[in-house]
Amino acid sequence: MTEPTLPPGLVMWPESDEASNRLCVLISDVHCTDCSVGNQTAEETDWQLFFDQLRVSCSHPANQAADAAPGEMLDELLLILNGDIVDLIRSSKWAEAGVYPWHRDDPRFSEIVVAIMRDIVLIHAGPLSTAEGKPYSGFFYWLRRTISLLQARGVTVTVIPIVGNHDKELQVVPAARRMFYEECLGIATQQIPDRYRVWVARQLGTPSDEIYPSLPVYFADRSLRLLATHGQWRDPDNVCATKEWNPSQGWQPQLWRREQYRPFHEPCFGDTVAAGLLSHFIWCTAKDLSKDSPGAQRIARLLDEMDLYRPTVLAVARLLAEARRLARRDNAETDLRDYILQCFRGSLGEWLSHATTWQSASRRMRMRLWLLSILRHLRWTWLDLLLMEMMAKAQEPEASISTADLLRLPAFQTAYRALGLRLHVEGHTHIALEADVRFRKPRERRNYTYVNLGAWRDLIVEKRNSGYRRRGMGRALYIFDLARLARTAPENAFRYYARDLASWSDRRDCW
Repeated sequence: MTEPTLPPGLVMWPESDEASNRLCVLISDVHCTDCSVGNQTAEETDWQLFFDQLRVSCSHPANQAADAAPGEMLDELLLILNGDIVDLIRSSKWAEAGVYPWHRDDPRFSEIVVAIMRDIVLIHAGPLSTAEGKPYSGFFYWLRRTISLLQARGVTVTVIPIVGNHDKELQVVPAARRMFYEECLGIATQQIPDRYRVWVARQLGTPSDEIYPSLPVYFADRSLRLLATHGQWRDPDNVCATKEWNPSQGWQPQLWRREQYRPFHEPCFGDTVAAGLLSHFIWCTAKDLSKDSPGAQRIARLLDEMDLYRPTVLAVARLLAEARRLARRDNAETDLRDYILQCFRGSLGEWLSHATTWQSASRRMRMRLWLLSILRHLRWTWLDLLLMEMMAKAQEPEASISTADLLRLPAFQTAYRALGLRLHVEGHTHIALEADVRFRKPRERRNYTYVNLGAWRDLIVEKRNSGYRRRGMGRALYIFDLARLARTAPENAFRYYARDLASWSDRRDCW
């Protein structure tokens, strides 16, 4: 039987010469920030629990008793970090310097990215003692610790970081990419396998001798039946359209490689422009906010949690509504309301004054921006609030996925199904989803599944009657490919499941 021809531009993860038992675990949208305009990622206790569960899964892959036969034990763990691992956009350092993430030609651009990475390493990659007085997650600390423990047991561990739209600056700043590999993942250049280097170079069309390779855009593996990608490629606000490609053309790896994957590292509207200027609003409001009154203290807390909303424009709407409510309840808070409105209108005006804002926006978004630019001059508080609520409505992430969109996903296209791919995995939207589809060909019974991993982070949720609270959410997808077990128990050799985590704590409830 001849091997199926690969679709144009598709580069598969290299197969091993020997049958081995593998576990592939995927998580997405960790969003480790420098915490200068809010802390997005989950608590340390959440990460401890996740990595503890990961070690247990590697110990008993066949879900057998502790005395499982050696042939049932794992040989390799593939840990796929499916985009937006670090967040280089959500930082006050851009506003402080007056340089924004789209100013790629500014000599300070690389310096700012490296400075943000330096704080990310301090907060998320070291032990708790090194981040004393700062928010702390320890994500990379527990990741490296877990890798060391598994390697000591003889399990081969491969970490595959997929590029997202909030960490794409790693693709253009080699010094920051070095810090990511070395200090976050704990991988020195001499420890990067040749097969990984060649695979990335073939996929992206980049040199194979990069000291620290650029991050891949997707991962495809036959025996895992998996195609994983961050998912921004089908979001017109969060990829950059080029002369040859725009999101309406869908999945085009051959074309992307010809353009050296420009749509995935050049500045665009959603992540680079809108997110960068939201950070400016948070920073400029917080830096001169007097915290003498209870109302001001409440506003300071709201500013710190703005990044926990999805979409984040909704956080601006809530902040404006809260300022108006405080002023109505207590006349002494009128100055506070006026200060917040001044910062909001100033940030909005600056946002609209940048040519990049208009150039990077889609035609539909430019119409909304044009309406904003006219109505903001009326300076009516209720109108400011209404405009933000309308923008939030327009940017709401998909709460579901249509059948038409499912059928257009690459893993479900005919040529990809012929390779045995049956799982399409994304993140990006921060909304965890699952959906199953069927096809008439191949005729054998086949299950095809879409999984969105959501985001592993704190969220702001509404209570049933009134008010808000914080909740930690996370999802991991586990795929077992037990090739050695297939010889004796083929029905148990392949399985996958999602493990979801919802957590509450006193630290979250203290607000």
